[in-house]
Amino acid sequence: MRIDFNTLKNIEHWYGSDDFEVGSSFEKDSITLRFGYWSEIDIVKLNSLLPFSLIAELNEVDDDEDTGVLVNYNIKRRV
Repeated sequence: MRIDFNTLKNIEHWYGSDDFEVGSSFEKDSITLRFGYWSEIDIVKLNSLLPFSLIAELNEVDDDEDTGVLVNYNIKRRV
């Protein structure tokens, strides 16, 4: 799967920082986005910045008693 660089720049502009990472996913044909230190963001707004063919889904990675819930976002094709 691919995501256009301009889409990432739009996300950076909306988020107000370049403190997010694009990563690989264990799911086939998807990538992940992680914001800050595994921060939760407005998923409705994130989805509005993605092309219509893609959708972001919240993924709880861990629930650490020291740092709280750690999340990232799986980006995949709409079905």
